[in-house]
Amino acid sequence: MIREAQQLLRLRALRVQRLRTRCAEAQVQVDEALHAVHQSQRAIEGCRQDMKQLSHSLVHEQAAALPRWHGIAAAERERLADRLERLEVTLIDDEEHLEAKQEALQKARAELTRALAGEDAVRSLADEARRELARAVERRGEVELEDQGRRRG
Repeated sequence: MIREAQQLLRLRALRVQRLRTRCAEAQVQVDEALHAVHQSQRAIEGCRQDMKQLSHSLVHEQAAALPRWHGIAAAERERLADRLERLEVTLIDDEEHLEAKQEALQKARAELTRALAGEDAVRSLADEARRELARAVERRGEVELEDQGRRRG
């Protein structure tokens, strides 16, 4: 009984170790996805800043030359608007990817919690089996002492 409990405990410990590794890997993936979201957010902010700068330039510095450069300014504004739209779509994709990775991490952590509970249960079983064996050995020793006392007496 004790050997089986110890083997089961080793198996449970290996499972816990595997799940801890899986949780660590999932955390790395969440961190990477979060980094991608932050990069997308910075890129969007940069594009918006470029659009503001273009608008400011057209109103202030380039106002006198606007009739001549109107077509180029409109094309640049359109290019920046397209870029902003693509960046926003990328951000949405990055956020969805992050959400999926966070869900995977939560599942891995839940599995780890269940595995830890199972390991604790098996450890308790193994401890109880060892205690029971020790009690049985002690009882056997007491009985042998009593038998020896009777034989002498």
